[in-house]
Amino acid sequence: MERYQDFTPDNMTPEQKVVYDQIVAGPRGRIYGPFLVLMHNPGLASAVQKMGAYVRWQSAVPDRLKELAIACIGRFWGAHVEFSTHSKFAVVAGIDAAVIAAIEAGRRPSFAKDDEATIYDFCMMLLETKKVDDATYRKCFDLLGERGFIDLMATFTHYFTVSMTLNTFRVPAPEGYKTPSFAHGR
Repeated sequence: MERYQDFTPDNMTPEQKVVYDQIVAGPRGRIYGPFLVLMHNPGLASAVQKMGAYVRWQSAVPDRLKELAIACIGRFWGAHVEFSTHSKFAVVAGIDAAVIAAIEAGRRPSFAKDDEATIYDFCMMLLETKKVDDATYRKCFDLLGERGFIDLMATFTHYFTVSMTLNTFRVPAPEGYKTPSFAHGR
């Protein structure tokens, strides 16, 4: 059961209308996911929307690697909405479905591509230990460059916020997305 009142554009405040129009006119095209909750606080919705739009569509991290990182973050948080949507995006961007299946199952995937293994190792070390050793840091930094590495950290920042919002308010996955095995029984 969701823990929020559904947001509908029927009775928006002027501030909500501004943010709603920005989101709907942008690449998202609609209000869904965390914005079903965040639109009840339009100032916050605007800030999260802007960071998310940067991370999703302007980041220097290649889509394939960015979506892999987001799938790792969603899995770590048990955020079934984030994992289900971004694991699908990851496969479309070129991540092997077997890699996503292993992440869903909580196992380290077998990687055919070194750059994917680098991103996965960095993500999991940071998520599991809250820090990164020098060798893992350097390998990821060398792969992405300074801007890309900073953008990867922005990806973590944004998707932590999104995952916690989705989990706390029990936002359901959009229609047409598979609920991952780790989320059954929620």
